[in-house]
Amino acid sequence: MPAERELHSPARVMLAVGVSIALSAVVLALFSKDLGSALEQFFLEPFSNRYFLGNYLADAVPLMIAGLGVLIAFRSKNFNLGGEGQLYASALAAGVLALRLPAGTAPFAVWFLAALTGVLTGAAIGALSGLLKAVRHVSEMISSFLVSAIVINVSDFFITGPLQDPASNFQTTRQLAPKFLLPRILAPSKLDISIGLALVLIVAFMIVDKRTKIGFELKICGENEEFARYCGIPVAAYQIAAMAISGGMYGLAGALLVIGPQGRVMRGFSSGLGWSAISVALLAQGSGAGIVPAALFIAFLGTGSDHIMIGSGIPSEIVSILQAVAMFFITARSLPRIWKKRGQS
Repeated sequence: MPAERELHSPARVMLAVGVSIALSAVVLALFSKDLGSALEQFFLEPFSNRYFLGNYLADAVPLMIAGLGVLIAFRSKNFNLGGEGQLYASALAAGVLALRLPAGTAPFAVWFLAALTGVLTGAAIGALSGLLKAVRHVSEMISSFLVSAIVINVSDFFITGPLQDPASNFQTTRQLAPKFLLPRILAPSKLDISIGLALVLIVAFMIVDKRTKIGFELKICGENEEFARYCGIPVAAYQIAAMAISGGMYGLAGALLVIGPQGRVMRGFSSGLGWSAISVALLAQGSGAGIVPAALFIAFLGTGSDHIMIGSGIPSEIVSILQAVAMFFITARSLPRIWKKRGQS
């Protein structure tokens, strides 16, 4: 068997980012008729003006929040695969609540109640998988994935049925009143004040993780359950709580999209956001501070792909290929040696 070389986390991340960027250039060279224009559209156009920059940052915001949720689940050695459904159902719950509130309700009250509804909905769905693992030893990966599939289909039923906007030709709920939407930053882009909340949540997580008993015990539960039980730490409670908080972060991301850039709940609007958040958490390598650059990088791949799809006609599926390659190198613990030491037979 060939010898292998262990790759440390920073090396894996840098390798993944470098290979993704290099692969982007190779794919553009293969499929683009004008390579120079395609490279400019992919790498530079997202930063070319305040509109594109704002949209790029707006795409990164839900990735920051949802990615933080995945990272919290990782802390307790749980893997939340139900983010797509948690985000989708929470967005619908938040949207329905916002539509049902009286027209005279203060905008701040709408934002708070919608966000709270999203958090509670996502937390309830996530806690179910944590409860099944703690009580019945059901794999949280399987249960969260299956529950997510169920809630997505149930949400689709309501969006395309009882809650569909009769005045629209699209499968969507009614539009929220403009005054109930979050204030914009860098107008006319879709970036809003939720970016501030995302950064506050990341800082809060870093403080709790490094400086509190809860953060320490959560980490111990993830690293060694038997030792945690021996120390009297309630492992089951932390497993349930971690999955609930993870689902709550997904739910918050969905709610903020509804009262922010989306303004309504369209069928399939999340379009893989739940899975991209897992990529963000993996890229962050367990670091709260790493969530921001990881989210910006994943959002950059998506934004760049959208620009070249519009400008050069290259299929947008390129981003899936790039993310897959990035995740391969991030999760690879070792790589075969491509050289031999001198004097080694």
